[in-house]
Amino acid sequence: METKLIEHNHIYKMDCLDGLREMVRGGVLVDCVITDPPYLIEYATHRRQDKDHKFCRPIQNDNNPQLIIDVIPLLYDIMKDDTPLYMFCGSDKVDFFKQQIERRFTVKNIIVWDKGNHTAGDLEAQYGKQYEFVIYANKGRAKFNQDMPRYSDIWRFPRITGKEQIHQNQKPLDLLYRIINQHTRRGDLILDPFSGSGSTSVAAYRLQRDFIGFEIDDDYYEMSNKWLASIQKQLSIFDIL
Repeated sequence: METKLIEHNHIYKMDCLDGLREMVRGGVLVDCVITDPPYLIEYATHRRQDKDHKFCRPIQNDNNPQLIIDVIPLLYDIMKDDTPLYMFCGSDKVDFFKQQIERRFTVKNIIVWDKGNHTAGDLEAQYGKQYEFVIYANKGRAKFNQDMPRYSDIWRFPRITGKEQIHQNQKPLDLLYRIINQHTRRGDLILDPFSGSGSTSVAAYRLQRDFIGFEIDDDYYEMSNKWLASIQKQLSIFDIL
């Protein structure tokens, strides 16, 4: 089988399983994985008046637990020794995600991300959900950078809303900066196999890290690359000045 060259600093429109297999065949290894896979809850917002809006449609593979089962061994294979994995998940399926990760990795923390405001949900019989989990795991032992503080396992970053929101589950850049600064240096390679809005790639680029992303959805692929290109253009202008 011919190997597709997976290069640094690209978001690829392809199934992440195919992309990761190509990385294995090509010997591409990464320094850090940050990813936000489908939460397996078939989420789609019902709060928008425009029912044709993309956020009103379920995310691809949000009913496919086999995807998570298949992706975790591949993530292990393309990670260098002593490197970190950060995987976002919701409270509904955290046990499943943790069990699958523990088949290959050592789970060090389940970080609670306090988003600052809560979702709607069942207004009459359910408390509003204000947090998500981030499973922090190691392949080997991924030490923190010595110049970084040791944070607690409760992180408070406001969620993305309004015009800044490209993806319904978009993660804030400040949260991603914390992860990237905690473990990596300039020129290190960061992978996000479920790229979505492209936030991980944008954060990596702004911090002068290399990145690889995979995104299967046509719209999110286009929007994320447009956002990334605008950031690259802005930074190139500042470099000239």
